[in-house]
Amino acid sequence: MGIIAPVSRRRFSYPISLAVVVAALIALTGGWIAWWNYRSGVANVRVLAASVFEQIAREAAGETEAFLMRALPAAASLANLARTDATPPTQVELAHRVEAVLRANPSFTWVSYAASDGSFTGAYRPITGGMKLNLSRIVDGKTVREEHELKDDGTWADAPDTGDRDYDPRTRPFYTLAAAAKHGVWTAPYVFAGQEVPGITYALPDLRGGALAGVFTIDFNLARLSALTRELQFSANGRVVLLGNDTVIAHPTATIVANHEPIAVAALADPAVHALHAAGRDARGFTLDGEPFIARTLSLPDGGPAWQVLAYAPEADFTTGLRERVVTSLLISLVALVIAIVVAWILARRVSRPLIGLAGEMTKAGRLELDDIADRSSMFREIDMMNTALVQMKTGLRSFARYVPRDLVRTLVASGLDAELTGEVRHLTIFFSDLAGFTTLAESRAPDELVKFLGRYFDDMSKLIAAERGTVDKYMGDGIMAFWGAPTKLDDHARRACIAALACQRRVRQFADDGVNLATRIGLATGDVLVGNIGSTERMNYTVMGDIANLASRIEGVNKQYGTELMISETTFLEARDAIVARPIDIVAVKGKKQGIRLYELLALAADHDAAAETLAATSTRALDAYVARRFGDAAAAWAEVLALRPDDVAATILRDRALAFEQAPPPPEWTGVFVATSK
Repeated sequence: MGIIAPVSRRRFSYPISLAVVVAALIALTGGWIAWWNYRSGVANVRVLAASVFEQIAREAAGETEAFLMRALPAAASLANLARTDATPPTQVELAHRVEAVLRANPSFTWVSYAASDGSFTGAYRPITGGMKLNLSRIVDGKTVREEHELKDDGTWADAPDTGDRDYDPRTRPFYTLAAAAKHGVWTAPYVFAGQEVPGITYALPDLRGGALAGVFTIDFNLARLSALTRELQFSANGRVVLLGNDTVIAHPTATIVANHEPIAVAALADPAVHALHAAGRDARGFTLDGEPFIARTLSLPDGGPAWQVLAYAPEADFTTGLRERVVTSLLISLVALVIAIVVAWILARRVSRPLIGLAGEMTKAGRLELDDIADRSSMFREIDMMNTALVQMKTGLRSFARYVPRDLVRTLVASGLDAELTGEVRHLTIFFSDLAGFTTLAESRAPDELVKFLGRYFDDMSKLIAAERGTVDKYMGDGIMAFWGAPTKLDDHARRACIAALACQRRVRQFADDGVNLATRIGLATGDVLVGNIGSTERMNYTVMGDIANLASRIEGVNKQYGTELMISETTFLEARDAIVARPIDIVAVKGKKQGIRLYELLALAADHDAAAETLAATSTRALDAYVARRFGDAAAAWAEVLALRPDDVAATILRDRALAFEQAPPPPEWTGVFVATSK
């Protein structure tokens, strides 16, 4: 599909045209515009208000979910720790565990464990501040209780005894609910004793071999949620309210506790809540005493309590003064009629200049020059909107360029052509890498920490690849696929790929300075592949396909068999040999292939003048040449020299032993020296 040339037509000066048109429009349509502005203003206000309500409701739901859902992983970690105990922990050991969880989670009020024998171990935050530890057990049918104050330095101090001696946790609702459900449950809201604030408990049963050993609990003081609803007030009379099935959880102004119980929804002193309830859960508005309200109702996600977030406000909060502004606009229009020509000319000049600047920026964006835009603020909102849209467009193009090769994006945008399914055969160098030891790292890191590490790793590797004009194709788990020579043709793609591979290897080794001991396995192969837009008409990927791509992947895997980290194909070696130092490893038919190829371990760049690497390469070359010539004794001796240089060299050990075996029992005459790999 080509580009349609613009139709040639007569064009006029914007300042002159605007001066004439504005004068005519003000005279003929001033009143109509005022009326239309009022109608559209009301409609826009409703749309914008609805959007604000949606955002406020989701923010409230998100804050509530974040506040409560910390309980699930915390309780699960306590339960998982308990299941790993070889013997049941003592009450003191349990106390240290619940204390640690409470200290790590400032939003928790109680963290406790109620055992099936009636003993109770809990750490909590009193309303007066600080933290305390509550230990109780049942002895001869009576509850014996200890209480300690938890100091900031981790020590325990005795606290005044409250006189409670009759507490049996097994009779409490949290225990019976968790025991019956056999999975984590949320209790109904209730009022914390002595605090007159609503709370809620998450209870997780401690099941051992199907039997209930106890219940872990995490309690929340819900006063924070009422504070949240006050913080989220978004208009003069707007409200955010949090409701349970039958009770009020949080309200910015109304009382939510009465007679030591959470107040029921039906008893809430807020007629707007009752009107919204009557309008239905999906209602976007309601009328109260003849006044229209805008509203939004949102349920908390599955896994948390069955609560609802209500956001509502009178429509008048957003439309007050609109009529007055319309009248004012009409008067201004009448006055502007007298001076329309002069003012329009001045304003037109104010408009045309930034538009010319924006046109220049758009031309630069068309060339994919995505630098930040200089400040072009204008007194006109529309121009600022255009400037904002241009910034967003450049941001979008920058993001787009992160998903596909930048050279490809620049070529496509500059041409004006649509992306189509197409491909061509090119001579490229393909790169595959994989992190060794990543599984062990993943098991020792939290998911968010692991994602951050991967982001840092991929960012560093991608920059090193891009520095040598490589194209990152895709990320595969902890692996990377890249290639050189497309979309921009490169005569030295093999050399650049080798430079980038060595740089990536050095960077991974530097991660050890941050306590991350990893190694990367890299495979490079050079040859003809199909490269282009592959996929469907709706979604495509600029990638490569062919035997050489598969070969690079297999070479990366062969590293594991020879104890190497960076192997390249013979073709890559031959095309980059003047710039690199590499030693031959073996002649291998990778999995799925019958024909063997000579594989090399990339050691250094020739420019590094690494004498040890050059000696190793020369000795290894002599060894493999003797091996292929069936001089197995000479080959074994040469590999022994390699082992003298590198005693732990896995590849040299394997090949020396293989040569010694062949010296004792020579291979058949048709033997060509090819080792057939049976695994990736």
